[in-house]
Amino acid sequence: MMGLIPILALSLALSAYLMISQIKELRNLMTERAKTSSEQLAILAEHIISDGHADVLDRITTTALEETAVKSIAIYSADMQLITQAGPKSNLSPIPIRPGEQNAHHQILKDGLLILQPIVSHSFNPQAASPIIGWVAMQFDWRHLKIHQYQTLFVGTVFLVIAFIMCVSLTSYINQSLATDLATLRQTIRKMVAGTRNFHAHIPENDEFNEIAEELNQLNDAHKLELQELQRSIEQTNIDLRETLETVEVQNIELDLARREALNASRIKSEFLANTSHEIRTPLSGIIGFSKILLKSELEQRQREAIETIHNSANSLLAIINDILDFSKLEAGKLVLDTAPVNLREVVEDTMQLLAPSANEKELELALIIQAGTPEAVLSDGLRLRQILTNLLNNAIKFTPAGHIKITISSTEIERNIANINVEISDTGIGLSKDQQQSVFKDFSQADASITRQYGGTGLGLVIVKGLVEQMGGEIGIVSEPGRGATFWFSLKLPISSNAIKLRDFSQLKGKTLALYDRSEIHSQAIISLLLSWGIEVQHYTQLNDLKPADYCIICCDNNADLPSLLEQLNRCAVIITPYHEHQCDTEERIYLSKPFSHIKLFDALAKGLQRSPPPRPISFSKANILAVDDNPSNLHILGNFLADMAVHTHFAQNGAEALQQCREKHFDLIFMDIQMPHMDGIETSRRIRNDGLNTKTPIIALSAYLSPENPAQLREAGINDYFSKPISEAQLASLLSQHLRPEAIVNDTECPRPVDIKQCLQLTKDRPQLAAEMLTMLLDGLPAQKQSLQEAFQNNDLAEIAAINHLLKGACCYTGTPMLKTRVSELELQLEKSELGAEYFSALITAIDDLIAWQQEHDLNVVFDV
Repeated sequence: MMGLIPILALSLALSAYLMISQIKELRNLMTERAKTSSEQLAILAEHIISDGHADVLDRITTTALEETAVKSIAIYSADMQLITQAGPKSNLSPIPIRPGEQNAHHQILKDGLLILQPIVSHSFNPQAASPIIGWVAMQFDWRHLKIHQYQTLFVGTVFLVIAFIMCVSLTSYINQSLATDLATLRQTIRKMVAGTRNFHAHIPENDEFNEIAEELNQLNDAHKLELQELQRSIEQTNIDLRETLETVEVQNIELDLARREALNASRIKSEFLANTSHEIRTPLSGIIGFSKILLKSELEQRQREAIETIHNSANSLLAIINDILDFSKLEAGKLVLDTAPVNLREVVEDTMQLLAPSANEKELELALIIQAGTPEAVLSDGLRLRQILTNLLNNAIKFTPAGHIKITISSTEIERNIANINVEISDTGIGLSKDQQQSVFKDFSQADASITRQYGGTGLGLVIVKGLVEQMGGEIGIVSEPGRGATFWFSLKLPISSNAIKLRDFSQLKGKTLALYDRSEIHSQAIISLLLSWGIEVQHYTQLNDLKPADYCIICCDNNADLPSLLEQLNRCAVIITPYHEHQCDTEERIYLSKPFSHIKLFDALAKGLQRSPPPRPISFSKANILAVDDNPSNLHILGNFLADMAVHTHFAQNGAEALQQCREKHFDLIFMDIQMPHMDGIETSRRIRNDGLNTKTPIIALSAYLSPENPAQLREAGINDYFSKPISEAQLASLLSQHLRPEAIVNDTECPRPVDIKQCLQLTKDRPQLAAEMLTMLLDGLPAQKQSLQEAFQNNDLAEIAAINHLLKGACCYTGTPMLKTRVSELELQLEKSELGAEYFSALITAIDDLIAWQQEHDLNVVFDV
């Protein structure tokens, strides 16, 4: 319908134009007619006025009124005097005539026309002033004209309405026709969109739309052909896919069977490795244990070397077995992590002290730097963290011929109570190329074959480290260049432990001053960072003569330092930190620590004000009753020997049933439990001990040939307090007993150390047998005279002389492995400092001297030291 608006507007404008034009034309026509009538009447009136017939003028004017539209007529003289009039007089209003005016005038009135026509005489006398003899005034009424106008408007409007109705009708018809055709086309398109193909579109009486319908029909036919082709392709594809799926299904069944076989084989392999490891570790534990027992006895030098070789070889084999077992657990995904508070510094220091002998052989400097802001303790698996550090440190020591190894620990707090612990282990070793770095974390691989030949190893250490770090949710990497050392780093996101037990109050030393003498740049950085964390003001010196007064003094010696010369130049109390192989006796003004030292020992040395305390005495647990449960008699024998050295009363059980029976009959202070035993394993035995008998609260320590427990939570649920892997060392055993039992100092009359410790003699002389034999000979040769002098001084009650001879003996003990004499000398020195002289201490010293003299008579030093 909107399309009709322009047409209607145009029609309306055209009609209005035609009607206005017609009305205007009619008005013009009427005006011309009125002028003509007035001219004709003026001509007729001219003859009558000239003849002087006034009555004729009345008849003429009256007759002229009968003409259509004439309303009134008046005839005037030349001087505008009325001569005659017909019609309403009031409607005639003469038009003002200027003198000499001769033209006709007309005036349009509200409802008509007034014409003033001059009457001109044709018989004009030239002497007259004007030819006009009168005027004819005629008024015309146009009411009939308005009727014609209304008729015209009416006819035009009727015509317009009829035209509008015809246009609307025609438009509606056309629209309906178009809508029908478009609806047909739309329905056709919808059928095509819906997928209906069995139709034929046809639109009659419309060629244009019929052509569009034919195009749609052709398009539909083309789609039919394409769909048929597509259907054939899909059917063929389905056939191929069905065949492929059948093949894949067969392959999946085969793969599933192969997977089950692989899983079963992996399980069998893991069980085999675990069982094999257990079976191998059990005799190895016996070898290591009995070799330790033999090393504690009196042996000739060659025998001692052979036993030490056996001991070291067994430990090396044990390390390889541990690596293989860890690798198999990581590969099988059976490694279970435990979570407990771990002191980062203690873990690293323990690892450094464990590997210190290997580093000392190459004179490598070990340094630990913990950046400020690093949490003191975190929640982690301490055993696995120590294993990671041990492998990386051992690897650095292995491939570093000279220089130093630095361990740096830093942290960034990711979110509340979660710290990102970053550990870097840098060395000055041979380094790695880019290609070697890519393969260093692969299974059973090292940088190249020459490294395996030169340094040995299975190539599993770094693989295990990478697996442990990733299982703990961390990352590991390496930065290295050939010939410039390597830096292995790993990062772990660990919760910060706020419940860790603080062994010391390090704030006691805050504000103190300390003078540090250390020529090693890397070691000085490590010790300065430690002291600054305690709040100590450190003054570092590289020349001994530059030392200034301070509250404390620390002297650090390297392998090239002349220790006796340094001590002679030192004129103050100090903590002396010596290389690993140097062993010195503490004095009133000196406390000796060996590298790498424990921060606890350093703090104790400083906090106690360098006052020498009595030498620690061996501990014993003579009142303790311990039950050892193991199905292997050799393991029981080794453990019994170690415990016997600590005066422990040990009971034995070879299976779980015997252990349960003894636990029902007697209360024990501690129970050592083997995990893998026939009939009833250690876990089940521990669970039953906890549920019944006299030992429901007794600490139970698991000892197993397995490297680590499969499930630590299972051990805790069974009531097992701690876990140790066989073989357990004497130091571990002593530490373990100290944690769970109350130790007692061994009284003097029960101390029975060996008169001469050959191994200690060699350590004090840096493994130089000739020097060790000479130092020991000098001591032994002087003992008879010193014994006689002591006895004379004792009879004379000469304490000064006794103190002087005792001091000489103490100095000699510091360079010889004579533990019994050293103990007696130290005890007597304490009594002399109190200005007392107990007869029992003097007698003990004389007995020690006699034992050494007797030992000298029984042994040939040249044979003992193989010189």
